[in-house]
Amino acid sequence: MGKTAIFLCACAASGLCAAGGQIPQKMRDLWENPVTEARIETGIRANRMGEFYLDFDKPVEDLKIRLARHEFLFGAYASRSVADGQPVKYSKEENAAQPAIYAGMQIDKYADLYKRIFNYGTVATVWRRVEPQEGKLRWDYSNDENIDLSYTSNPTVMQSDTALAFCEKNGITPKGHTFAWPISVAHFMPAWALDLKDPKLVEAAANRNIRNIAERYRGRIKIWDVVNEAADYINDGAILYDDYVFKTFKEAERLLPPDDVFLINETTAAWYQYIKNGETGRFYMLAKSLIDRGAKLDGIGLQFHFFSDKAFGDVLDGKTFTPRDMAKPLDGYAKLGRPIHVTEITIPTSRGEEAQAYFARQAYRLFFSHPAVEAITWWNMRDGQAASNEAHLMGGLIKDDLTPKASYRALEQLIAKDWQTNVSYDKPTKSAHFEGFYGMYDVSYKFEGKEYRQKVWFGKKSPRGQKLGTVPIDWRKRFY
Repeated sequence: MGKTAIFLCACAASGLCAAGGQIPQKMRDLWENPVTEARIETGIRANRMGEFYLDFDKPVEDLKIRLARHEFLFGAYASRSVADGQPVKYSKEENAAQPAIYAGMQIDKYADLYKRIFNYGTVATVWRRVEPQEGKLRWDYSNDENIDLSYTSNPTVMQSDTALAFCEKNGITPKGHTFAWPISVAHFMPAWALDLKDPKLVEAAANRNIRNIAERYRGRIKIWDVVNEAADYINDGAILYDDYVFKTFKEAERLLPPDDVFLINETTAAWYQYIKNGETGRFYMLAKSLIDRGAKLDGIGLQFHFFSDKAFGDVLDGKTFTPRDMAKPLDGYAKLGRPIHVTEITIPTSRGEEAQAYFARQAYRLFFSHPAVEAITWWNMRDGQAASNEAHLMGGLIKDDLTPKASYRALEQLIAKDWQTNVSYDKPTKSAHFEGFYGMYDVSYKFEGKEYRQKVWFGKKSPRGQKLGTVPIDWRKRFY
């Protein structure tokens, strides 16, 4: 007889409902009403779970089936370090052997907390970090005397090689971020490129940057934020060159493998734009124009930042980002026929840890339930590792000393426990039939006194039934 883990969705499962004081009743009424709960629970079962079958040549004993990795992408900004202060300068040889060496870093503890709930990580590939001086590429924290280390205002951001090494070591799927970003002065373009003035020279330099990144990470990074925040900052005065959004997509397509996933990523304004203007909103029209013109646009990226206490207070008071407010843009952008990635989440702790945890939990449940959403990324996992005015809001999931906050525990409960599948059989069997979440499964059993362990991929688009022999197979060739 098989035993399957219970799928939990009720608010009480997290223990947050009992916290009371920090969560206004209006918010509870919005999120805990039967209609909202039913939509979320039904959506999770319909969109994130399936019925699966395993058959064996002969009866096996002590069969255990466990979800080891979600197909759905749960992530964070992997380029934020856990270090305090400036990076330690080591020799190139030492950096090559151990690229993640930082002052005060507790990398093992951080990695454990990260991969306990996340399987996805955003790796910064921003031009001004890659090429701070023209022609002098910088991929890690080396002590190359020919490169000025003072170019960045935030030295705690991991260089791309370092962040990618962190992802690869810990089995985390990386995403590159980004090839083009119109807030050029503040965040994207190096100073020397800003001095070029001539748009043709800027375009040539920008294309060279795309080529540099593509050549270094081709095959290692398969998902990309190709263009970042182009609609919200369209009048910022820092447009790179004429039609740069479309041209960037075409150049990336030319230089990267055809199975790479290309996203356009937009600020939280994209939600407001759709609520107010629907399909005439700037971001919707930009994305649609790219599709209509033949750009390789594989996904829609929507940020979800709350950069002020007032903005989050309005959420808690039920004025903005109600369940209906959040569902409407998701339903709308899904009309573009592309998957949606919720790419950057900041929820402050300014109204208390329990309030942060409560809304984080509810938002993740709604995102996870929606058929178009394929990924959710929390931005800064650790407090104090944020941009500009965000840092004082303490929007991390863990404290500065790496102590998990209530929000971390809430997401851990969802991702690692509630949205988990464990099946076991106490009697010999030739088959297994179970309901579970899409993803990679560890399958262990005994046959003729020997123990076997195999991996089986049950993805949304893979066969629901798999045939296993009593000899371990190469699961990558068969199922992935």
